[in-house]
Amino acid sequence: MSLLKENERIDYIYSDDRQIIQAKDAFSVTLDSLFLGYFAQQKVRDKDKIVDLCSGNGAVSLYMSCFNRAHYDAIEIQPEIADQAQRSVELNKLENRITVHNFNALEAPKKLKKDYYDMVVVNPPYFKVPEGHVINPDEKKALARHEIAINLEQIVKVSSDLLKMKGKMYMVHRPERLGEIMHYCLKYDLSPKWVQPFVSKKGEKSNLILVEATKHTGSDGLVLEDSIEVHEQDGQFKPEIQKIIKEPKDRENEVKEKYYFYCLLCADGSFYGGFTNDLKHRLEMHNAGKGAKYTKARRPVKMIYHEEFDDKKLALKREYWFKHHSRTWKEKFLRDHNVKF
Repeated sequence: MSLLKENERIDYIYSDDRQIIQAKDAFSVTLDSLFLGYFAQQKVRDKDKIVDLCSGNGAVSLYMSCFNRAHYDAIEIQPEIADQAQRSVELNKLENRITVHNFNALEAPKKLKKDYYDMVVVNPPYFKVPEGHVINPDEKKALARHEIAINLEQIVKVSSDLLKMKGKMYMVHRPERLGEIMHYCLKYDLSPKWVQPFVSKKGEKSNLILVEATKHTGSDGLVLEDSIEVHEQDGQFKPEIQKIIKEPKDRENEVKEKYYFYCLLCADGSFYGGFTNDLKHRLEMHNAGKGAKYTKARRPVKMIYHEEFDDKKLALKREYWFKHHSRTWKEKFLRDHNVKF
C-alpha cells in the first residue's frame, strides 16, 4: 500500500505511535486543532459518536482518538486532503474507529444522521470574504481559511442538526467572531456554556477561543475562563501547553503490556482473525488444536499478519471489525498491507 504521495511527509501527533500524513506545501497541524481536540476529548465517552466538521487531514479526530474509544466521522470537502486523512487513518490502523467522508459539511445532515451524534468538533474557516477582498490564490489554503464553501451560520446550523438532545458542539475560532458565534448558537438551539480564551503571551490580547455549546438546554450558566497563556516570554511553550502537544514523559516511559490482533491462514485457505497478548504461544495453541474451535479442524495454521496495541479494548475491537467483513474485503485488506497468501 503506497501511503505517501509526492511532496508529502509523515509527522507525529501527540504520542509517538500516532502518525499523520501532511503535504509540505499546505497547512500543517496547528495549535488550534490540538487545543480543540484536547479540551473536547475531556467530555468524550468510549461509546460516543462524534462528527469532525471541516476536518482537513484528520488531525482533530486522530488526536482525540488517543484518549478514548469513540467513533469519529471526519468530513472534508477537498478530495486531496480527505485522501490524506484516509491514508493517515490506515497508517494508524484506525479504520474501525475513524471514517473519512469527502463532501461539503453542508451535506452532513442528509448524508449522515440528524439528531444522532453526541458531539460535533469543528475548526472552521475563520475569515469572511468581503466583496473585493483578495484571497489566497492557492485554492486549498483559501478554502481552509475563508468562508467560501461554508460560513459560520451554516456551520452552527449543521452542528445543531447533527447533535442529539444534550449533545455538545466544540468550536475553535477567533475572538472577534465570538458575538456571531453566540448569536447563531442561540438561533439554532445551541446554548453556549463555556468559553476558553488563549493568549500568545502574558499581557497580550486573546487571539484564539474555544466555545462549548449544548443542544436544547437552558441558556444560562455560561462560564468564561481565564485566558491560557501559550508561550513563555522567551517564546518557549508553557509546560501545560507542552502536555497538550506531547504525551508526558512519565507516561511514555511506562512499561505497557502489549496486545495483538492477528490473522491466520488456515490449511483450507480460509482466514481467522484473533486476539492475544502472546503471539508465539497463541499460534502454538492453535496448531495444538486448543486455540479455537474454528482452527482445530483447519490445521496447520500460519500467522500471516498482526498488529500491536497498548490497549486491550482496541485489539479486541480490531478483531471484531476484521471478522465482520467478507472474504473479498479481507483479501484486499491483506494485499494492501503487503501480505502474501
